[in-house]
Amino acid sequence: MRDGRTATAGRRRGSYAAAPGESVARVALFSTLLPQLPVADLDAFRIAFAGGFLALVALVAVGAFPVALVGAAVLVPALVLIYVYSVDVYEDTPLPVIALTMVWGAGWGIVFAVAIDALIDTGGRFGGARVSEVLALGVVVPLLGGVAMVAGPLVLMRDRRYNDVVDGATFGVASAVAFVGAQVIAGSIDLFAAGLTPIGEPLPWVGRILAIAVAMPVVAAGAVGSAVGAFWLRYRAPVRDRAALGVAGRPAVAVVLAGALLVAVALAAYLPGPVIDVAVQLALAAVALVWLRRTLHVGLLEEAFEIEIGDEITCANCGKSTRRHTFCGNCGIALHALPKRTGRSSR
Repeated sequence: MRDGRTATAGRRRGSYAAAPGESVARVALFSTLLPQLPVADLDAFRIAFAGGFLALVALVAVGAFPVALVGAAVLVPALVLIYVYSVDVYEDTPLPVIALTMVWGAGWGIVFAVAIDALIDTGGRFGGARVSEVLALGVVVPLLGGVAMVAGPLVLMRDRRYNDVVDGATFGVASAVAFVGAQVIAGSIDLFAAGLTPIGEPLPWVGRILAIAVAMPVVAAGAVGSAVGAFWLRYRAPVRDRAALGVAGRPAVAVVLAGALLVAVALAAYLPGPVIDVAVQLALAAVALVWLRRTLHVGLLEEAFEIEIGDEITCANCGKSTRRHTFCGNCGIALHALPKRTGRSSR
């Protein structure tokens, strides 16, 4: 059995378990944030995201900057919420999972936004920020926010139904994007005081919308999802698989790395110019995506090889018959990287 595991892994070395046609090191937004969807469903999410982003650009073009900002903050969390429901991550017990991921993250995001407004003077943020403000918003707040985002999903680790690294990483992703979205919305209420179409140049707003819709939620999702996944890898995965991510798979190290990414993306907002700061934030998002992708890949392989060979099933990805085991014999996808409601594995 061990030889079969090694041979199978060797044939797929370098290929992402959730999308065999893609490299593990590829920067791919949808197959990383939404790893348990068949290819056809991924295309639907891509179209939805593209349509939403074009709508945001249109809002910026007509000067509806505050509305565009709220839409940008909602875009990724809405897609993740639909994804969590579509793949049945919550194992028929939606309330605890939604409460400790999306609701938990959104609640703490609002708390942080209110606290920032009450305790920190951000008047100079876009024109020569003070050192104290940069330290508070660029270091302290991201680190405390990271702790809040991780804490909720970790409660679910006690439930043995959620024993996969993929489950833990997904819970972290959901908590993170909800936190970021809610914090942005709650912290931007004052923008509506000037009306729906305040005076301003579109270019700086395009940069802000791009950062809020893509860079910020992706960095948070990658950092927090990987950190939470490291806890699942350490305490839920078989002993033989716990070193698969090397040092980055140790919970303490993963938490430090996640904090570093969150601080880096926050400090990047203080770089000069609307192009440089967004470019740096997008680069950090790419790093976070690859880290999360490696975590999910290890989790999918670890769980796939625990599945006993079973009866023939229809692969939800390619629609062809294959044995219930590790990978589809036709398209090569890890069968665990498919929605639970399709009956892809027995738990």
